[in-house]
Amino acid sequence: MPVIPILEDFLALARLNVSPLKERAIADDLKGRLTALGLAVEEDDAGGRIGGQAGNLIARLPGEAGRPVIMFSAHMDRVENHGRIQPVVDEARGVITSDGTSILGADDVAGLAAILDGLRRVRAAGRPHGEVEVVFSVAEEIGLLGARNLDCGRLKARTAFVLDCGGPLGLIVNQAPTQYRFVITVHGRSAHAGIAPETGLSAIRVAAAALTRLPEGRLSPSATSNFGLIKAGQATNIVCELCEIKGEARSTDQAEVTAYLDLVRRVFHETAAEFGGRAEMENSLEYLAFRVEEDHPAIVLAKRAMKNLGLNARVAGSGGGLDGNFFNQRGLTAVGLAPGYAQVHTPREEQSIAQLIDCGRLVAEIIWEAGG
Repeated sequence: MPVIPILEDFLALARLNVSPLKERAIADDLKGRLTALGLAVEEDDAGGRIGGQAGNLIARLPGEAGRPVIMFSAHMDRVENHGRIQPVVDEARGVITSDGTSILGADDVAGLAAILDGLRRVRAAGRPHGEVEVVFSVAEEIGLLGARNLDCGRLKARTAFVLDCGGPLGLIVNQAPTQYRFVITVHGRSAHAGIAPETGLSAIRVAAAALTRLPEGRLSPSATSNFGLIKAGQATNIVCELCEIKGEARSTDQAEVTAYLDLVRRVFHETAAEFGGRAEMENSLEYLAFRVEEDHPAIVLAKRAMKNLGLNARVAGSGGGLDGNFFNQRGLTAVGLAPGYAQVHTPREEQSIAQLIDCGRLVAEIIWEAGG
């Protein structure tokens, strides 16, 4: 396969040892790449505020005065991994995969590489364009912490494109849900499991009974939930006194997600009381939903650029959050763009090479269309 700059960027970035709050290596690498492309780069203090190694990168490519300023964004972290990702180019299938021992990290290396490639194309072509801002965020995978701690007042752009969505190239994400996280603590009674088990109350058993009484997974077309972590017990010869369950609920309908959280709290409280124990629940808002109407200039611009490249545009909502949730709360209109990856957060993750290349072309085309 001939040398393809965007592919080389992707492979190099994917191999770096990166995880949430540990983005120093990739931040330094990207600073060098952005600077080489003629952008002024600065790093904010978000890393220090969230306990991470690096802050968000904010970069600017100068443009002609009087033309609109637009922003592109992707995140530098990836879900937890063993730190030795080995991307494999499968030329026969036209995809990039991992070696099967880890994720690939296309979420969101693909977004990073496509933005770099779009900037490279714009610089090489010499066509007129407006100023371009770039935000590469940290700790997206653990609650959009980088975007949460980004001072959007430092940005000139009022329109943003976030390259961080699963699905085929051409997908424009105009809606993402509100997410809550919750922690449930179930209290039982400890006892010796061999001598006097009847005097104890297993918090695990109470929690299991409550869970069987609750819906989870796909709750409706607009809502999901997941009980993802359980921590309980000290030893097999002690009746478990304490069980902690962590989960999440998402919906684009605030009333729906609020009602579900109330249901979870009530079921655990009533089930625990039925067994003679008790349960407590705390929940925290991670981010709020957004929706951008299809006739908004941001979506019209993306569609026009896609048409220029012969790509089929499709507008749809997403079940996952993205940095755009916070951008939309803070004065920017942000939509998501899919770079063409699939099966993220698993060892089966893969990235289409053709769609990756076209995504770089799309970034450049959006820049030119915005400034035209």
